[in-house]
Amino acid sequence: MKTFKLCSLAVLFDEEHNDKGQINGQHVPLVDGLIINKEEADKNWLLDAVVTREWKDFFQEYLDGQEKFMAEVTITKKTNDPATLVCQVTGINDIGKNLSIHLDGILVVKKDDLSDMLLKNLLKEGYSGDELYDEFKRRKKDRGKAIQGILTNAYEQVKQKGYYNSES
Repeated sequence: MKTFKLCSLAVLFDEEHNDKGQINGQHVPLVDGLIINKEEADKNWLLDAVVTREWKDFFQEYLDGQEKFMAEVTITKKTNDPATLVCQVTGINDIGKNLSIHLDGILVVKKDDLSDMLLKNLLKEGYSGDELYDEFKRRKKDRGKAIQGILTNAYEQVKQKGYYNSES
């Protein structure tokens, strides 16, 4: 197993697409956090997100309903590209004035996958040469519509594989 600093966490509300078909997310401000790569074939990760008490009801709903959700996390440095996981809350513990939220996660989209998918989309749109490079950098940096579309597709694939079930 390998342990890393959890730098950011965003819960993606997959069933609540806006009118443009994009994923609406909820950024969760962290007090601290760790993420552990279990180094298993299924790409399982353990997350410990330390948050303020105001987040208790939010995560309690996921715990009580045993619901899975997609989340984006950044590891080690906030400037690193995020990874997308399907997560499930497995515990909520009081630690001083904060809460420790325990999550089990399965990696579904990593940086290289996202970049590959973005590049394929740009090629399909007819970009080439310097124009391709410039547009790739721009879309990757702003994480706008192009990235959200890719994540929406990844979400659909995850549901088909059975990692995510909104009725669970």
